[in-house]
Amino acid sequence: MYLISDVPPLAVALGSIMLGATGQFLFRLGMLTYGKVTVTGIWGQLGAIILTPAIFIGFLCFGLSSFLWLVVISRWELSYAYPLVALGYVLAILYGTCLLHEQLTLPKILGSILILAGISVLGFWPA
Repeated sequence: MYLISDVPPLAVALGSIMLGATGQFLFRLGMLTYGKVTVTGIWGQLGAIILTPAIFIGFLCFGLSSFLWLVVISRWELSYAYPLVALGYVLAILYGTCLLHEQLTLPKILGSILILAGISVLGFWPA
């Protein structure tokens, strides 16, 4: 039987990060369907918002992401593992650009390159 403990921590971390970014994408997709809300008005609409299919699935993605992240931080130091979460920003830009047709700007490109460079530097000196 194949157990999660047999999966390399990097694979579990990447899965968790992808699920987190997917959750954000689904939240945005759901809110595009639902419509705009205000900080004060959201409380009265919370049930309907959560039951929007994309948002509901987004919460499931976040939940699973959190459980996988517990596996990661049980095996790696937090100061080594947590910077990988920044990959979620890069994935969110890709989701936004490719699936939501958001504009890919120079600051988004440069920021993504800096994030990837930072993660790479941290990866050369693991805990």
